[in-house]
Amino acid sequence: MASGEIECSNTLEDALDQALPSQAFVYRPVRQRVYSLLLADGHDGASCPPVQEWFVYSGNPLTHPDLVRPLQMSLPGGTPSLKLLWLNHEPGTQARRVEVLLACFDLSSSSEELQAVESPFQGLCCLLAYLFVQVDTLCLEDLHAFIAQALCLPGKSAGQLADVQLDRVDPRAVQLGSLLVRGLTMLLLVNSACGFPWSTSDLMPWNVFDGKLFHEKYLQTEKGHTVEALVEQSRARLTQFHQLKSVVCKACLREDRRIASRQLWQPLHSGRRGRPGSGAHRTSFGNSRSDQGQHWREQGPGSRQQEPDPWRRGSSSGWSN
Repeated sequence: MASGEIECSNTLEDALDQALPSQAFVYRPVRQRVYSLLLADGHDGASCPPVQEWFVYSGNPLTHPDLVRPLQMSLPGGTPSLKLLWLNHEPGTQARRVEVLLACFDLSSSSEELQAVESPFQGLCCLLAYLFVQVDTLCLEDLHAFIAQALCLPGKSAGQLADVQLDRVDPRAVQLGSLLVRGLTMLLLVNSACGFPWSTSDLMPWNVFDGKLFHEKYLQTEKGHTVEALVEQSRARLTQFHQLKSVVCKACLREDRRIASRQLWQPLHSGRRGRPGSGAHRTSFGNSRSDQGQHWREQGPGSRQQEPDPWRRGSSSGWSN
């Protein structure tokens, strides 16, 4: 980051499924705020030079970097300096670190609820709230699968996880799992940049995610299994499930994002997959971004100027791709 360059040269995504955006674009607003935090160091981020991003996505041969400018956060009292976040041990500094971390994900308005979540699910709820606000094509069943597998995971041994048998492999489920894992690595980056307000060990992927277990829960939601079945008939897990779901849904509602069921989505769009460039694959459960969300796939890669961010509700700031 000191040289203004960052790379992510591999990803697990289906270029033909245009209902899900690339992780390179989903998490770009978060990275932009981290750039502002690290490179502006408490000053105006607009004065910082753009960061060179080498992020793989469909249609990008990585011959030129994308030039992405830092995005300044709106925080009471301004963005704190790195000296304060990293070195200060006075009372109140830890709360300030958490405040900045949540601002990086644009979740400041949900600070109280998110901080009340017990570890290690605090980071997961933060990430899920961000994802579901950013991506309109995620549905309620997706949320159920993410939460249920996270709650069931601690009770599974390595052998039990290895023995999980799947009826089939769904490409969308694979991409959703990859999207979440990339988000967890982004959460580690933000946590580090903010001076470690949350325990690093709590943010490790193996605490809240297993690919096969998530795939199993995802397929169960497609078959219409109840929440009780998803949490494997555990009353304690069922209570936790509703608590975590409530936190995520309330955070989304603050951003005018109402998470709808797949049953409401599928009649409008009978297939999730569409040919590249077709516009008939998106739907929106809140303020629509569907008319704007296609251009990132249709543009070629390289060094370009910033454009309005089509994945962020009501945002006047932009990103370049």
